[in-house]
Amino acid sequence: MLWDIRALMKPALSVIDMIPNVHRTAALTALRRAVIDGRPTTLKLSRDERDLAFYEAKVVLTSPIGARILLALYQGGHLKLKKPPQKVLPALNAYIATEPAFRAEVARIIAADEAARDRLAEIIADPSVAREDELTPRLIDRVIAARLGHGYFGTMEIAGRLCHRERINAVAQDGLRGEDAVICWWIDGAGQRQGEGA
Repeated sequence: MLWDIRALMKPALSVIDMIPNVHRTAALTALRRAVIDGRPTTLKLSRDERDLAFYEAKVVLTSPIGARILLALYQGGHLKLKKPPQKVLPALNAYIATEPAFRAEVARIIAADEAARDRLAEIIADPSVAREDELTPRLIDRVIAARLGHGYFGTMEIAGRLCHRERINAVAQDGLRGEDAVICWWIDGAGQRQGEGA
């Protein structure tokens, strides 16, 4: 789910570049401080806004919420500039204007994730309710582990198909014993083996 939400965000420095004549590093620090520490205290953010505004990674990401915070920092005189501020920031305002669409997509992703979790719980409770088109190695792994234990390797009927969870002893390229792998598979209605790595 987080990957899907992160994909909706832009690199923070590219959003900062929408502000002419700004000191990029100082602006990134100010944005980070505003989101994480709540400074300056004039910026009141809800937990939801904090979670969705900024993502710290190898490439720092920000959303339209973060862009709105940057604009507030800019208008409040909290960003270092190389020249006097401009009255209008069209690129930044255009990105800020996408906040409702961003929030709607985040809500859709969260709802889909919750529905998938609910469906998984339903299948774990009764594996016969699964449909064959829902079978995946991951589903088989999760159902067998939840129903029979994480250390169990064997066969279980899910979605009307015999599903298998096996441990394969791996051999590394140098001929030494590698890490074991877990594979999950089933035979589909056409008699073809499906699945593999969990």
